[in-house]
Amino acid sequence: MDLFKLYLTTSLPIYLIEIIAAIAGSYYLSKNKDAIIANRYLVYFLWFTVLSETLSKYPSIAYFTNYEYFGFTKDSLFERNYWIGNIYILVSYYFYIYYFSSLLNIEKFRKKWRLINSIYVIIGVIVLFVTDIFFIGHSIYTETVGTILLLIVIITFYFDLLKNDEIIGLKRYLPIYLSIGLLFFTLCTTPLSIFSQYFKSENELFVYVKAYASLFANVIMYLTFTIGFLISAKNKPKTEKSIN
Repeated sequence: MDLFKLYLTTSLPIYLIEIIAAIAGSYYLSKNKDAIIANRYLVYFLWFTVLSETLSKYPSIAYFTNYEYFGFTKDSLFERNYWIGNIYILVSYYFYIYYFSSLLNIEKFRKKWRLINSIYVIIGVIVLFVTDIFFIGHSIYTETVGTILLLIVIITFYFDLLKNDEIIGLKRYLPIYLSIGLLFFTLCTTPLSIFSQYFKSENELFVYVKAYASLFANVIMYLTFTIGFLISAKNKPKTEKSIN
């Protein structure tokens, strides 16, 4: 199995599309000076994603240069980038749950979701540090519970949106594009992440399937984000003002 070729054809395109989405988000903010705070945080989070992805490249650089670079990580807890991934995954679920719950019209529901989200993160941190998963793999708790909560909050967001009288500008409503991209991504990648706990790295078929599925899911998600930013930047719908 040519790992270097696999890395170039899957990891680097994902990195590129993440940067494109973050740039598109910055463009959206430049055109919408009064964008709601949730959308501002969204763009900041996308740049945080780019930063996390940049930092997570060090194990690949070390491995493919025979540890000429980052040699100090060899045979240490930091030889793999699971620790970065675990932090990022927990933060990302927390953010997206916050994002969609903040768009709900009823304050009571927003408060409930803030509580649920906080409990999710607290338990997630405890799981990461009480078990040994932080450095050796991805937390099943973080991904499964995070996915379930994200799906529920997005569905709640959809039902809440149906009650809004101003959905005529929905095709220019940024959260719709975000929700579509996230639903596609989580439904494609979460099952593979869970099953990866039971497959060895020597299983070439699973490695290829997971790598290219991740590439496909990321490209679709961030491309959807990018399209949403560009369309929403042209003409902000009234819906954005009415939902906080």
